[in-house]
Amino acid sequence: MIKNKKILKGLDHSQYEHPFDKKALSALQSTPGVDLVGNFITKHTIEKIYTVQYTGSNLKVTSENYPKIYEYLQYACQILDLPKVPELYIEWGYSINAFTVGSENPIIVLNSGLIDLCDDDEIMFIIGHECGHIKSNHMLYHMMAQVINICIDSIPFGSIAAAPLQYALYYWDRMSEFTADRAGLLCCQNKDAAIRAFMKMAGMPIKEFNNMNYQTFIQQATEFKKLDYDAMSKVIKFISIADNSHPWTVMRAAELLNWINSGCFQTILKKGQKQISFGRKASAIIKFGKPQK
Repeated sequence: MIKNKKILKGLDHSQYEHPFDKKALSALQSTPGVDLVGNFITKHTIEKIYTVQYTGSNLKVTSENYPKIYEYLQYACQILDLPKVPELYIEWGYSINAFTVGSENPIIVLNSGLIDLCDDDEIMFIIGHECGHIKSNHMLYHMMAQVINICIDSIPFGSIAAAPLQYALYYWDRMSEFTADRAGLLCCQNKDAAIRAFMKMAGMPIKEFNNMNYQTFIQQATEFKKLDYDAMSKVIKFISIADNSHPWTVMRAAELLNWINSGCFQTILKKGQKQISFGRKASAIIKFGKPQK
């Protein structure tokens, strides 16, 4: 049972949105061709294809067959005030990974290794991250990034014409991860768990799980962030991940630590009444006002 979590009733995604995400989305929405890709997804029922693929090949998680795993999802949705609980599936894979597909009816897919290798709060962080994508309305644009190459292949000289849109989609896709990481932290409400999850994603061997040194990883993240002051390092960073869907794990940790150190994370958690426990019993609720513009 996961305890001592605050339910963020009335939480709006604008309250934790990363500025990189917001800026990149604005640029993406003004890029020519973005509407064409959206129409392509609708016309060719791309979401249905993804749904059939993942629901037909993987284990569906419900309260009856895998109740503890399903509880993670239920709690994440309650904490983040996500009104509709998405479907959850598990696929075979022993990396610590999860993703969400679909726009109208998104589904979350977890690797089986994630369940085995992570503790309760680490799982909550990762599931909260995926729920954060849904709450922030990221999914249509994520699908665009996933199918942009299909669209390019269907258009004469598509690779040239679509290059600006492709860059804008991939760049926003990476920046949206910073917002989703904040949602994951709001969900697990445990800084150490988030850092542990990043360390495991980055390559921590199972035999070393009991010897984790958080401070050295935090120092690595801090030093990596400082590389931005060197112009050449900026260029190398940009070229290295230009077509990746996720920013570097260490970079994500650095950005999340910056948010924690700014006090914004604690400000969100402290609003409203204090909760004693989290579970099947009634718990106090944090109320939020309208997001500031």
